[in-house]
Amino acid sequence: VRAWGGRDLRLTVLAREEPAERFVRLRVDLDGLLARDEVYPTYWLRLWFETPSGKGHQRAYTVVAPEPATGTGWLGFYLHPGIASDWARSAAPGDGIDATVLNGRDPLAHSPTHLLMVGDGASYPAIADTLRRTGELPVTALLQAHDPEDPQIMPLPARDGAEARWLAPEQDVVAAALEAVSAAPEGTNVWVALEGAPTRRLAGA
Repeated sequence: VRAWGGRDLRLTVLAREEPAERFVRLRVDLDGLLARDEVYPTYWLRLWFETPSGKGHQRAYTVVAPEPATGTGWLGFYLHPGIASDWARSAAPGDGIDATVLNGRDPLAHSPTHLLMVGDGASYPAIADTLRRTGELPVTALLQAHDPEDPQIMPLPARDGAEARWLAPEQDVVAAALEAVSAAPEGTNVWVALEGAPTRRLAGA
């Protein structure tokens, strides 16, 4: 990752919230990141977790509600079986974790007239944060639920100019996304953060 230009950080947990049984939010000190970078909506970090064998394992998490004045932000964890969720379940103030900055693209670059976002429970923090931070920009957000309770566990912010909805687990998120793309106005930016298989289906459509 460093060979690709990644920059290392050491995050420190400051507080935790458990808004639902399968969702944890951690407020973290971002190790000076906000003094150096513009943390746009969907800006993410690679967090490094250690497996029982001692091997490093990384997962991507969005920086939510960044506060430049305090140098802090929030990370959201949709809990499921896995080493990252295991860490989040027990994370407490004072705990630290290594992270690397190696980012994607700002979905608001080039001043889009409309933003179409497609995701699921894992990308819920990025989508919800974008809805809160984009002012009056029209946004359409589609999220694939993996459990019928996901919409209650992770409610989507409501505001004028935004259409945000969860798709039931049995609904085809790729078909819904393609329908939304075909109806999108000129100047729309499309942002996709799904699991590998549906992302590849969308990319090949």
